[in-house]
Amino acid sequence: MNGRPLHASLTEVRSEEVQEIMGKMPPWMVRSGITMIAVIMVVGLAGAWFFRYPDVLPMPVRITMQAQSPEVRGRIPAAEAWRVKAGQPVMLQLTAYPPDTYGLLRGTVTTSAVAETDSSFGVTVQLTQGMLSTTGKQIPRQPVLTGTAEIMTDDKSLLQRILGRALAPLSGE
Repeated sequence: MNGRPLHASLTEVRSEEVQEIMGKMPPWMVRSGITMIAVIMVVGLAGAWFFRYPDVLPMPVRITMQAQSPEVRGRIPAAEAWRVKAGQPVMLQLTAYPPDTYGLLRGTVTTSAVAETDSSFGVTVQLTQGMLSTTGKQIPRQPVLTGTAEIMTDDKSLLQRILGRALAPLSGE
């Protein structure tokens, strides 16, 4: 290189024997590497089948106290109305009562979305346990409470979401 002779150690490294040994991967390493990759893929697919990934629709809500039970009403955009059906579970987070201290309120959608204006649909929610939160605390009765509700519109596994319609015949949809 550059008109200078190569050092003796560099000559040995570049010999054909050394090049052949360094360029060849041991067969046991190739087999175990392929096996390890296959095991990781199978574990990943199995995990994706068992891990649930719910699809939620956020909705601002207003809770007013009626004579017997609280009335929960919310509005969703018209474009999302097709996703809401009676019987879907709802989790409510109240603005005045932090969820890390008081927990959430459980509810159920009572009717499908009903058109209120051109751009929004009304949704009515029934609280399944009244004002008792997920942490077991009773939320005090107030004339009006506001918060955010999350309607669980779909509950599919991660694999079903990734593969979509390809798995539909397997799951019976």
